[in-house]
Amino acid sequence: MLANNLTPVASHSANKKFLLLFFICCALPFIAAKLALEFSWFAAGATNKGQWLEREIKVLPASTQTHWRLVYVQAQSCDASCELALYTLQQIHSGLGRKQIQIHNLVLADKSPPQLSRYANIEWQSANLPLSELQNHIVIVNQQGLALLRYPTIEDQTHMLAVGKDIRADLRRLMNYDRSNL
Repeated sequence: MLANNLTPVASHSANKKFLLLFFICCALPFIAAKLALEFSWFAAGATNKGQWLEREIKVLPASTQTHWRLVYVQAQSCDASCELALYTLQQIHSGLGRKQIQIHNLVLADKSPPQLSRYANIEWQSANLPLSELQNHIVIVNQQGLALLRYPTIEDQTHMLAVGKDIRADLRRLMNYDRSNL
């Protein structure tokens, strides 16, 4: 008769242990996430290769024809880094395959660079905005004309090859996750 009285007490204790362990297992990931956010234990923006712009910059008017635009903002004249930027834009456009119909390549400059005649998929547009923070950068611009990511251009060909790969990766990611044209 004494043994029957102990069984429900042991079962009740096991239920309390199970609930406590269940609560701990559920709460632990939330606590860890909160601590990681509070103490900056993660690398923010590690998925994108380009630099997100901190303020909203409207570079171009809204477009109904193309969804994404790759824009090279030229400084004064088209030097060696400009030539590499144009080549990089052409290579990215060619490398996108069937998705290249979603992309429009532009050069924003005071006057059309003479080298532009060698690149069939890149157009020139007059730059009438003060874009000093975007000069000598390749910029990903969305359909509304807002600059999203920027990438510096440098005269080093191996560095520009890496920048081109970064732009292509970020652009493909943006196109894959874009749901506005569905």
